[in-house]
Amino acid sequence: MTRATASPHALRCASIDVGTNTVKLLVVQQVADRLEPLYERAGTVRLGEGMQASGMRLREAAMRRTLDLLDEFVAQARAQGADPIVAVGTAALREAVNREDFLQRARERCGLEITVISGEEEARLSYLAVRRDTLWRDCPRLVVIDIGGGSTEVIHGEIGTDRIASRVSVGLGAVKLTESVLRSDPPTVRELTAAQQQASGALQSLEAATGPACVVGVGGTVTTLGAMDLGGVATPEVLHGHTLSLARLENLIALLASRTIEQRKQIPGLDPARADIILAGAILLAQALAHLHAPTIDVSTRGLRWGVLYDRCLSSSTRTV
Repeated sequence: MTRATASPHALRCASIDVGTNTVKLLVVQQVADRLEPLYERAGTVRLGEGMQASGMRLREAAMRRTLDLLDEFVAQARAQGADPIVAVGTAALREAVNREDFLQRARERCGLEITVISGEEEARLSYLAVRRDTLWRDCPRLVVIDIGGGSTEVIHGEIGTDRIASRVSVGLGAVKLTESVLRSDPPTVRELTAAQQQASGALQSLEAATGPACVVGVGGTVTTLGAMDLGGVATPEVLHGHTLSLARLENLIALLASRTIEQRKQIPGLDPARADIILAGAILLAQALAHLHAPTIDVSTRGLRWGVLYDRCLSSSTRTV
């Protein structure tokens, strides 16, 4: 997706986010003190598929799918004139016992050096992506929720700064919760109860913000649920900043739980590639909001990949997008 008019003289950078479920590409150009998006792509490759049942090893088929897409994304970024191309890996690569094999293959095949970042660094960059955004940069208190395929991050920022005050990171995301509990199609009442309990237990250490706070969600789970809430309107311009209520989220969970995976694929706004894991992601999000005592969450379409480029392509004092 091309987002802005390219300038032949502007510095262009790209970031690639290699997640447990999805790989995302963002190409931007720097204009004065801000970044303008030029090109965005995302692909569902399920790098972490079956890891729990395989002794935390990346499966060969999943690695091949991911390498194929990375090869394509690197070519697209270079065609846009991006230099540098910064790639980061998150939960699946943090946990995989054979990650070095995958990283070496990415170097040799794609010429891509993927930096596997810690949970702390992922949280910092995801928070930075929201805090630097004009929609939320003036919020005194900011809480960012990032639900991935393999982990969930909840980040509280310091008042009015880019710094993180506290964070909770749990090794439970939409893919992991689906594979461990939601195995029937559609899920049974027992499985739904178990999923709610597992999500609640994982997030029990969350504390409500002291005073009013802006709660913002990043990542595919949140953007997909936002698109569903809008009845299928999924363009970034419309989705970005949309407010999703906890009450509406509970209605979406009930809808998803009543449908088979094939039936879910027909729901407007739901990417068919996420049909099997979106219920687990919605359950995790609802539990996070409940523990935070937050009645609503704002949707950001600019997640980790934006934070990477703010960190690498702009000075730390820059606060505009």
